[in-house]
Parts: sequence; C-alpha cells; structure tokens
Amino acid sequence: MNSSLGFLGSLDLRCGLGLLRLSTEGRPTEPDAIAVIHHALDRGIRLLDTADVYCQGEGDLHYGERLARKAVDTWHGPREEVRIVTKAGLARPKGRWVPNGRPEHLREAVDGSLQALRVQQLFALLLHANDPRTPFEDQLGALAELQRKGKIAHLGLCNVSIAEVRQAQRHFSVDAIQNELSVIDRKSATEGVVALAADLQAPFLAYRVLGGHAKVDSILKNRAVAPLAARHKITPHEAALAVVWSAGQHVVPLVGATRIERIDSCLRAREIRLDDVDHAALTAKISLAPTPEATAALAPPVTPGGLRELSPGEGPGDQPEVVLLMGIQGAGKSEFVRQYVEKEYVRLNRDQEGGSLEDLVPLLRESLGAGKTRVVLDNTYPTRVSRYAVIRMAHTHCVPIRCRFLNTPLNEAYQNVVVRILERYGRLLGPDDLKELGKSDPNLPPPVAMARWAASFEPPALDEGFSAVEEIPFVRRHGRAGTVKGLLLDVDGTLRTTRSGEIYPRQPDDVQLLPGRREALQHWVEAGYRLFFVSNQSGVASGNVSREAVDGCFQKTVDLLGLPVAEIAVCPHPAFPAGCFCRKPLPGLGIYLKQQHNLASDHLVMVGDMDSDAQFAVALGARYYSSEEFFGPNAPAPPPPASTTAGS
Repeated sequence: MNSSLGFLGSLDLRCGLGLLRLSTEGRPTEPDAIAVIHHALDRGIRLLDTADVYCQGEGDLHYGERLARKAVDTWHGPREEVRIVTKAGLARPKGRWVPNGRPEHLREAVDGSLQALRVQQLFALLLHANDPRTPFEDQLGALAELQRKGKIAHLGLCNVSIAEVRQAQRHFSVDAIQNELSVIDRKSATEGVVALAADLQAPFLAYRVLGGHAKVDSILKNRAVAPLAARHKITPHEAALAVVWSAGQHVVPLVGATRIERIDSCLRAREIRLDDVDHAALTAKISLAPTPEATAALAPPVTPGGLRELSPGEGPGDQPEVVLLMGIQGAGKSEFVRQYVEKEYVRLNRDQEGGSLEDLVPLLRESLGAGKTRVVLDNTYPTRVSRYAVIRMAHTHCVPIRCRFLNTPLNEAYQNVVVRILERYGRLLGPDDLKELGKSDPNLPPPVAMARWAASFEPPALDEGFSAVEEIPFVRRHGRAGTVKGLLLDVDGTLRTTRSGEIYPRQPDDVQLLPGRREALQHWVEAGYRLFFVSNQSGVASGNVSREAVDGCFQKTVDLLGLPVAEIAVCPHPAFPAGCFCRKPLPGLGIYLKQQHNLASDHLVMVGDMDSDAQFAVALGARYYSSEEFFGPNAPAPPPPASTTAGS
C-alpha cells in the first residue's frame, strides 16, 4: 500500500465502509447489517468507520461500535487485518446531533468506546467536530492526555480546516483527517485540506462521497460526471466515486452502503482509471486543486525573520504593522479603533465590510499588497483558528502583527450592550426585535453569541506568531452616580405561591402571599428603599398564560403586600434559548431600572429563590440574598445610611 496512508500501514485500505446508516434511524436489523459488513470484508474492505453516536439516541450510544465488533468477531476471514476507526465529540440528546467537546465528555466517550469494542486501546479516534462552546485547546488537550494514557493509538480530526489541523499539531500527531468530499462538495480539496493530509502522510477519509443520502440523486444530473460515465460505461454514481479516488493516493472514500449490491458498485468504480482526457474534461467543469490562497496556507506556519520589533504599549504610529484588536462583542473595540482610523490606518471590520471573518483576509491581502501596510482589524477573534489566517497574511507580506486584547468580562459586556440598546432604542428589545434590528445595526449581538464567544475563547499568545500581545483590562467609566436605594424582588417562589399548587398563578384569585413578606419588606421601605418586582414570565411566550392575566396577578400581589412597588419589570420572552437581555440571569431589567429610577449601585439589593436570581445580581453588581435568608429568622437589616440618600 502507498506509504502516504501512514498509520493504515501496508493493508489495502483504499476504501472504507461507513457504518452511519447501518446504525442510525431507518437502520436495517442487526443480522442484515452484519451481513453487509461481512460482504464488504469478503470483498477486501478492511476499514470500518463508526462513532460513539452512530445510534438512534442517548439510550443507544455506542451501537455502531458494538455492531462493528460483532461483525468482525463473527467474520471468518483475517480479523487481524480489520481496522476500526471511531469518533467522539458529539452527543445525541433526543436524537439530535449536538457538538460536545467538553474534556469530561470526551473521557467518558472514550471509556465507552473501549468497552463497546472490547479493546484495551482504540486503534484510531477522531474528534468528531470542534465544539464552539468549548475552547478547542481544551478539546485537543483532553485527547492528547488520553493518548498519553495509552487509551488511543492514533488521533485524527473530522470536519476541520487547515488552521484547526495546525493547532492540533501542537498537541499530537494528526494521523488522519476525515472531511466531506464529492463532486458536489469540493471544499476540502479547494481549501487545501486534502493536500495537507498528503503532506502529513495521513489518510484523507472522504465521507458523503456521493453527496450524502439527501443529495445522492443530484449526481444523476451532474454535468461533470455524465461524460465520464458514458465514456467508461459505468453509472454516474460510479463515475462520481472514481473522481473522488482520483483526488490522491491517500484519499480513502467511505462508502455508506446499506445493501450488498451497493458495495459491489462502489468497488467497480475503484477499478476505473481516469486518463488525461478525463482529467481535462473534469478540469473544464470542476476543480479539485487548492486555490492559490490555500496553497500559500499549506506551508507550516513560521514567523519570518527580520520583522520590525514591536514594543508593547505603543499606540498608532507611522511604521508598518497589522493591529488585531480583539475582544467579546460589547467590549468597547469601537472606541479604541478610532485612534487608529484617525492616524489613517486601514480599518477592516466585518460589520462594515459584511460577510465573515474569513472574508476580511483577502481584503487584508489587497491592502498589504497595495503598500497600505498600516492596518487595524477590530473584530471578536475568540480562538487561535479565527486569528490564524490574519497572522499568516501579515507574515506573507513581512509585516509584524500586534494583538491588543480587550479583556472585558462577559457580564460587563452584557451591560455595555444593554446600555447601547437603551440609548439607541429607549427600551429593551425582545428576540424578534434583536433579530430584525440586527440586520441594519451590527452592534446588536444576541446574548447567545456573546456566551458562545466566552465559552470558546482562547487567550492570544506570542507563539501564534504575534510580535506583541497586549492585554487591556476593563475599566467601567461610571456616569452620574444614582441616589435612589433599590430593592429588587423576584416574585414567584420569593414573595408568593399559589393556592392551586401550580408553579405560578394564571389568575389573580390563585395568588397567595408567602408568610412574613410584608413585615420584612416594611423595614426596608422605612429605611428608604424603593421596591421593584423583577420577574421572568416565559409562560406568556409559550401561550400558557396571557399578559393580561400576568399583570392582574402582579397587581393582586401588590394589593396583598400592601406596600408601594415603584415598577414591575417583566420578561415575557421564551425561556430557552435566552434570546433577549431582559431574561434573568441576564442583567437587562436591572440596568433598565437603574437608569429609569436613578438607582444607586452601592445601595442595590436583589432577593430571589433561584440560581438565575443570584447570577442576575452578580451580572448587575447588586448585593444578593436568597429568599430563605432574607425572610428567615436571621433576616438582614437594611444597611445604615451612608453618603447616598434615599429617593423621595
């Protein structure tokens, strides 16, 4: 076998059998599936591709691995030649496919795979997907640790770019890459991943080689393969598979067959040898060659010598430099970038230019190539992968690159965005408002995007190729200090319960005040605190209760309490996922009340009964008491008056 197939060794493994459709929804019976696998093995296939999540759901995990093991154990051929490649990094809650690269999940998945395959060491494990909610560094580090412990012989990656492969190489040898590749989807070839696998002497395991189950019929209409099929007297599907094989000696198509005859058809395609006439006809219609940008990116990242030395802390200057100004949405990058624009740096910002972060790289190339060598890019850039292409482009033009990282905590960024919303629109925005207004206002990130940034963030470092890395700590510049003392109160479970036993009331007659509430709050009112209700009411969005009924129940609560309530702040939006900034634990309602009522940060107290209430207080910078604590026998007394006076 060609040595470029690396860890697959000398076995004839130019074709593999993917077990996805033998293991998931609509799968054949186990005996029928094993018969298909046996036929593949009998025909010379020696690579079985599976995963811990090749199953029908969470209760069926590792089915595909158990199927592979049973098939091999009951096969009468040379079992020692069979190689099983498995994967980890996805989960199947309620049958969905969800990335989960948390280190603890990867460790649990690997242990489950070892048990399912009944081996002491996995032959090969691939990371199924890069989980955007977990730093890629953490995922890679967890896999490297499992390999060091002897649980995995070979490691590889699925669904990755050149940048992700290069990052993984910092942790372990990338022994295999598995990406989609077909005449329909040639992205892995044109973006250089297929060529990179060849450079690494690693097999490129191509899946969806016929476009996938949903697109397999489109092959019949593909103009690139029709002439090949006619010339070689084969089916269009066989011609399409022959094209994938022609992409390189290291390319191993994974056939997702559920029927014996499908395997025979695929193996017939393997015998087709495309000649110069075929390749010329193909090139006129499609290309499997890397683009010029991809070819340039294939070289291992090396910081060029002779770059101008950058001193930390330098502001905009007159010498060539690329400045990567990064931070979470709402970090305040716009304020910092202004000083560079005033010094006539070229500004590249995805909100202004449109498109994605990747789309800015060609613009950077154009600028540097035209001699405009002072450039600032102010974008989020949370991960090493997102920064990779910018650094490489700067180095290609021998321009040093400086990273300035605005280290703004997530809660502070939330506050910045909420303040921005209130300033521009005079009110808090619901999920639909954020989505619609976000089309014309790029500075309205949804909270889920900000949380995803924080979850995936990898700190910038010099070893990425930066000539200087500077951290800019967050400092909030407070405006006029508030003067009004505020006591923010959760309602359901904190102030009231229901007569019916329901979680929350649907009509005023069902409201029942919890004991001791009025007496405890009276002390705070006498100490000059204004009372505010702050409540999530997702039942409105789900249709379980009307907004009129919710308002009626709040009024009944106020009547039973017998104390003045300055305002009732309600989030009526859906609970999951949180698409607004007003749903606790996000701080929107609290910031709105602070601005609307001139509340003093030093005299702001929150009382609630759930973790979301406690997190809301932290995000707002308020003192927090649980309802048991606040209304219990050792209830806190209102703090004595300080320099801040009570509102009238």
